[in-house]
Amino acid sequence: MPPVSSTPSAAPARPILEVTAGTDPAAVAGLTAAAGAVAAAHDVPAEAAALAVRLAADDATRRSIVDPDAAQLTLTVGVEGTELVVALGDTGEPVTSPAAALFSLVDLGMVSGVDGGSEGSGNRVEVRLALPAHDQLLDHAGLELIPDDAPTTDVEVVLRPLEADDGPALTRCIYRCYGWTYPGVDLYYPDRIAAAVASGRRIGEVAVTPEGEVAAHWGAVVVADGVVETGGTVTDPRFRGRGLANQLGDRLLARLGEIGVRGRMREPVLTHPATQRIALREGATLVGFHLHAAAPLAQVGITDGLLSERVSVSVMYSPLQPLRPATVWVPSAYEPFVQRIFERATWPREVGTTHRPDSATAASSLSSAYDALNRTGEITVTTVGADLTDAVDEALGHLRRAGAEMVRVLLPANQPTLAAAGAGLGTLGLGFAAFLPEYGALGDALVLQWLADTEVDDSGWEFADDDVGAFADQVIGQLRQLDDQQVRLRRREAQRQQLLAALPTDG
Repeated sequence: MPPVSSTPSAAPARPILEVTAGTDPAAVAGLTAAAGAVAAAHDVPAEAAALAVRLAADDATRRSIVDPDAAQLTLTVGVEGTELVVALGDTGEPVTSPAAALFSLVDLGMVSGVDGGSEGSGNRVEVRLALPAHDQLLDHAGLELIPDDAPTTDVEVVLRPLEADDGPALTRCIYRCYGWTYPGVDLYYPDRIAAAVASGRRIGEVAVTPEGEVAAHWGAVVVADGVVETGGTVTDPRFRGRGLANQLGDRLLARLGEIGVRGRMREPVLTHPATQRIALREGATLVGFHLHAAAPLAQVGITDGLLSERVSVSVMYSPLQPLRPATVWVPSAYEPFVQRIFERATWPREVGTTHRPDSATAASSLSSAYDALNRTGEITVTTVGADLTDAVDEALGHLRRAGAEMVRVLLPANQPTLAAAGAGLGTLGLGFAAFLPEYGALGDALVLQWLADTEVDDSGWEFADDDVGAFADQVIGQLRQLDDQQVRLRRREAQRQQLLAALPTDG
């Protein structure tokens, strides 16, 4: 399962530093120095923290045009897991994404992540910098890969919840089974696992030997409030044949129910139908596809060597609690996809009639994030306004210039304005990706996707059944059609400009 899902961004629970200052040069210099000092105290390059604050502050200052003398910046610095989070808030003109220069810091490896946009009465940009533990890989000295045909063992194991201290043992289990080819790269970093377990963002069940080694694991990662993505399923070949995976899966589902998780996502690969079949057999609903969603990788036991193109996955969803009845409003270009899902899922959902934007509707609120490792972007719209297409277009442009090869756009489908305000999203090359009910604070989420290259090679894909294949063809077909329309529009505009250029200019 490729690492395509991001954990929700949140402000540090206990800020180390929180200070408000003006936008004059001296005040900005003070903020950059303060951020650098905190970074240095945590063994993080002070120059990277200071530069990030400087770039964010310069962008905020340019946008403070109504009353520059009264403009203020709020700097917050804190530790979240294995990262130092530096956040800058401002009340200037709303933004749809962080400044382009900040995305460049991610590509250069100076910071580990950037996201931000407008929220409430202001804007907030967060820059994440790796603490020393963030990049500490497992110690694989003396570890050997265990072949699939290794003799089985009768060593007893104990089944229990994954604990923060299990980080090193879990990374060793992953390495024994997959070497360095496992797609969930975070599972090679013991301290990232420990921090995620401690924060509640990662939940898991493990089978542990008397020596404390992990023999099998099944886990879940929180992707939105009340929604998890399950996976990370691994069993040491020497412990197979005992039904450990099924037992751990049952234990995990029971725990998720106990803590009130409402929905479970899975992202089975498209190069092998086994995981698709398992999800469907267990009652999951196919809700879409994330195409070109991650960098090419090697899939042990599935593909021979590195994949020739970017990874694409199916998206499956299972309610763990009864869904609450709701109405969704979807732009007409994406309604057939949503209706298809509703027909097969029999969820308490209906598609509302088109709702024209009210002239008093507030401007759209949205934020953007960029993953340099996989060259993917994500735009999250929290409030749909009449300017939705323009706002998304601006954010999409920032991410394309940063180097994104795939961008997902998450839209709140329970807001009636979406049906009409989103009618122009197809002109941006945004095709259907998925529909996720009760997806945290967004409510029901309509997910769209933009691809830098719409020529998706599906020749090596295998489907659990014909219905999965037909849905995949429908999703790919729309993206290609939208891309063709954009090409025609560009050519038409070029021809228009040529004709205008031929007109006499001497009056």
